[in-house]
Amino acid sequence: MKKPPSKKITPRAIRVWQLGAAISNLFYFVAPAIYFSIFGHESYHFWVLIGITSVLIVYWFLGVLLIPYLRWKKWRYSYDQHEIDLKRGVIVTKRTLIPLSRVQHVDTRQGPLLRWYKLASVTISTAATTHEIPALDEDVANSVRDTISKFARLAEEDV
Repeated sequence: MKKPPSKKITPRAIRVWQLGAAISNLFYFVAPAIYFSIFGHESYHFWVLIGITSVLIVYWFLGVLLIPYLRWKKWRYSYDQHEIDLKRGVIVTKRTLIPLSRVQHVDTRQGPLLRWYKLASVTISTAATTHEIPALDEDVANSVRDTISKFARLAEEDV
């Protein structure tokens, strides 16, 4: 059996994922606000509102504090002349092997948060789907992109 991939993504990914989750999960608090504006603070509706808000606060804290760390801890990748190996997942671990002969193109991508932290993601496109190695240092991402592209060209020539 092939050994699992060993390269980790940068620890700064945790902070980027935390900020992204904190911003996106804030929209879940719109539901209790709407509920409160419709029903007010009558006793039954007040307790329903407290229950909904409590569940959302727990979900928000888990999504912001725990999940990004566990996601970073489990993410691994590696690549060689034959394939790209991706391993990820918090509860369910998913491992993907991408033959380099199937790679159509490789890109780097940066959103505002990644750019702020000087990180980039590498996206690997095949005919079927797109795979991503998230939150690498900019220099590492560029090197990974260039190396995978070179390996893919060599694999294409061999076919």
